[in-house]
Formats: sequence, structure tokens, C-alpha cells
Amino acid sequence: MAYQNSRPTKIIGVLAIAAFVSACTDLSGPDAFDDGFLLDMAVIAADATLEDVGTWSLAFAFQPRSAPYIAGAGIPGKPGGRHGPGHPLSGTRSAKFFDADGNEQAEYDSLTTERIEHESDVSGEVGREGWTAQIARTRSITVTGLSGEETHRTRNGDGTEEVTKSRHTDEGTRAYHMTGEFTYNDVVMPIPGSDPRYPISGTVTRKVNASRTNGDETKTRSADITITFDGDETATIVVNGEEREIDLTTKHGRHPLKPRKNRGGG
Repeated sequence: MAYQNSRPTKIIGVLAIAAFVSACTDLSGPDAFDDGFLLDMAVIAADATLEDVGTWSLAFAFQPRSAPYIAGAGIPGKPGGRHGPGHPLSGTRSAKFFDADGNEQAEYDSLTTERIEHESDVSGEVGREGWTAQIARTRSITVTGLSGEETHRTRNGDGTEEVTKSRHTDEGTRAYHMTGEFTYNDVVMPIPGSDPRYPISGTVTRKVNASRTNGDETKTRSADITITFDGDETATIVVNGEEREIDLTTKHGRHPLKPRKNRGGG
């Protein structure tokens, strides 16, 4: 049996991003992370990663750990790192449960449910150092490895995001339009309450297309982003070949990317 509340037909977000580097950066330069445009995309991807890890630390990313399953009791989603579902911003969710033989179940059973197919939309405001954002994302995820006394769960699936406007930096105005899609590839997460509590393996790949208007100038960029987990409190993010680390312990409102290692002068 599925449970859900009404699902919007289109996801639209409004993103406000501040500059992290000089507005005079050469977009054709050799170091993508000296490019404020791509760095903004990287920060959005990092925040999405914290949002993922935050919800994965809940029972199944669609209800609080302590809440019993109640058919039809939709819990709207909330975007941003570590917030998870449960906040009264716009969002929908649905889930179906299956046993090891592929038979659909009326409700989750801690011993016999093997697979959950879960869909969700989240939208709302996110704020971090230097930027604020109205972000919307939709996800479709399959969670496997649930039957019996499991210790880990594996997630595969995909999702989309869209950003339609943005504004404000201390140096001036940056207006973006971004569209993106992402894929979860065998992300293995310990069950809630485990230590360590971070994904032990797997990747998230993202493709983002964006246009940015700064004054009278408009530029377009695309980014291929890969985020890799290895069990510790950081995840590796590679954007168009340039690598940084996401701090998975980032507190609410703080910048999610760790400083670059062994960076030369500049």
C-alpha cells in the first residue's frame, strides 16, 4: 500500500547565492574552484549532500525515527543539511513496501520487508555562510537490504532540482537559472543509531546546467559533479575534475566545503 499527499506538477526554487571568490575570476581558468560560478554549483551540491545524509540518518528518510507508520499521514519535507522531513514547508512523499519475493506489503515489517520504493519532494529556504536559497528537489529512491536483522541499507535512485532566480552578494547581484539531475549509485548507509553514522560507500553523480547574469553580462556553464563516500565524516566532491571535501559534520548555517589542501599562492 502506498501512502502520499498531493504532489506538485513542477518543482521550482528560488536561489540566492553570494560570491565566494572574486567577481573578476576568469571562467576559462585552469582551476575550476577559482571559478565562482562553479564554486556556487559545488556549494549547492554539498548542501544537497548534507540534506541527504541528514534524512538517511532517520528511519527511512520519510518519517522521524520515533514515529510509527500511519497510512496517509504525510510528513512534508524540509530542505537543507540535517533538517530532514517533518517541517511544515511544502513537500510530498510516498512509499511502497516489498518482501524478498517482490510482493507488495500493506505496511513496513521490520523482519520481512526487503525493499522500499520512496518518492519525495522538498522545497523551502536554506541559509549558509554567504548565501541563502529557496531550493526545490524531487527524489525517487529504492532502499534495499532491509529484511532480517540488517546493519546497513543500500540506496539507489535519482532526482531533479530546479532554480529559477537568485540574488545578492556584497559586491553586486548574481542571478542564476539552474536545472540539474542526480543519481544515487549503491550508497550504503548504516542503520540509524550506528556509529559511525556516515555512508560507508557509494556515489552521487550530478549534472547541472546554469546561466548566470551579473549586471549586463550573462554566462552559461555546465558541471559534472561526483560525490563519493568512504565511511568517515567527509565526502569527496569532484566538479569538472577539481576536487574538494564536504564536511558531513557541518553545523546548521555554516559553509559545507572544507578548505582546499596544498593550495598554491594566489
